[in-house]
Amino acid sequence: MIKIKLKIALFLLAGWAVGAHAQNVDNDEAGLDALFKATSVPLFDRTLAVNPYDFRQVLANSGIPSSQVSFYVQPVSGDAPLVAQNASRAQNPASTIKLVTSYAALKTFGADYQWRTELLSEGQPDDNGVLSQPLYLKGSGDPQLVVEKVQELIQGLSQSGVKELRAPLVIDRSIFKEERQDAASFDEAPSMPYNAQPDAALMNFHAISFNFDPVVQTVDTVPKLSQFVLNNNVQWIDGACPADGWKSTVRLNNTSFGATTDGRYYSGCGAQQWHIHAYQMSANDYAQGILAGFMPKPTSCCDSRTLDQSCSTRDMMCDFKYIPNQLIWQTPNVQSGITPSRAVVLAGVSSNPLSAQLKDMNHYSNNVMARQVYLDLSAKTEGQGSLNASARVVNNVLAQQGLSTRSLAMGNGSGLSRVTAISAQDLGLILVKASNEAALYDSLPIIGISGTVKNRLKDTDMVGRGRIKTGTLNDVRAIAGYIDGKSGVRYAVVSIIQGASAQTVEGRRLHDVFMQWVGEQ
Repeated sequence: MIKIKLKIALFLLAGWAVGAHAQNVDNDEAGLDALFKATSVPLFDRTLAVNPYDFRQVLANSGIPSSQVSFYVQPVSGDAPLVAQNASRAQNPASTIKLVTSYAALKTFGADYQWRTELLSEGQPDDNGVLSQPLYLKGSGDPQLVVEKVQELIQGLSQSGVKELRAPLVIDRSIFKEERQDAASFDEAPSMPYNAQPDAALMNFHAISFNFDPVVQTVDTVPKLSQFVLNNNVQWIDGACPADGWKSTVRLNNTSFGATTDGRYYSGCGAQQWHIHAYQMSANDYAQGILAGFMPKPTSCCDSRTLDQSCSTRDMMCDFKYIPNQLIWQTPNVQSGITPSRAVVLAGVSSNPLSAQLKDMNHYSNNVMARQVYLDLSAKTEGQGSLNASARVVNNVLAQQGLSTRSLAMGNGSGLSRVTAISAQDLGLILVKASNEAALYDSLPIIGISGTVKNRLKDTDMVGRGRIKTGTLNDVRAIAGYIDGKSGVRYAVVSIIQGASAQTVEGRRLHDVFMQWVGEQ
């Protein structure tokens, strides 16, 4: 059975990227260690102010130009803002724009909304269970069509009476407008998992995880794609992990239908995973690799209906062992096309509800999921998802709620864009309006406990007292969410740093001080 560790996949797809043009470093757990490990500076320098939580004095002493920083704090009750500094100026909010995408999705779909992915055909299986007409997989835009869901879909097809498929499988992606771009266009790092392109039938984030295990000295992949060949030439060394990280001595070369791993792997590194976007493999080839594992083709060793006596002693010669009642795919072939109007549903699978998907998306800052949800907005309301149409949907949703869109530019809805913009005030007012949306609030990482703020303010009384979405690009640092003050008042908080100082220790420290200052109120 193909199985993916979904939490890990979601986490690493969030986007730790270092490229020529951009960084998306929302993930405090992964790549930030190298950047902040040397931060021995106390969180609050008590020589700067009588009140150690005075973020204004910390800003004044940080070397960060005040013109590059915006702050906005307002009680969710709607009372007057507590803080509004440079708050009306549009800035790039990085991944905090996911909060706008989330709010629009909740207003458009509802928290309980589920995507439905279906298999259809114009034909029916014959008396032997053979389906000779093409099988259509109609993509719904599900942001989380992981391999377990695909397997459930194929099991449903088998339960419908189909025992053998003798025709191509055609994937219908038509609910998303063709707007594909080069996976390298954002940061010249096409193999980074977050650079997977939107797809109405996106399977398993179009990602491959390479699992390095020094105990058994093996490298394997998840998922196991039927046509993907891994050549492992890694030298396993007994010794401490290199100071500059386990990847520094390991090489991974990925191609369209396989990969080679080599270099030296040290036992002190423990088991590790290397996640990539399989950008060199087409969406159809990737899907075929997954599906062929669930619908094996009969071989000379193992027949589709009977177990050849010789097979029991020649299992190693079989591509797949015969499994009773397993659906057989005689001619593995995946194509793109449109589902005929006369096709009938043979099987279907429902996604996790939107509320659960938003929690995964925002907790781990999953850019791939966010781009899917964003296109789904217009796919549902206008019949086909596109960037321009989804921008209209978001603007309409906000206008209906009496919220301003003057500063708003959604980009691709994930924050992984250089054209995204919103003011701290406009984002703060959206948060005030959305404060009664339980699914949005619950989707946010908890300070000192979970998600991208798991390691923030851990040694303070702020642990558990706020839910904050982070956003980071190479010249942007942003936080947005909710903090409960000591007075019992819940505040909507936003701060954006945009400039060369954003990715400094001082930038992170400023935001930590700011959050603790709000918590003191």
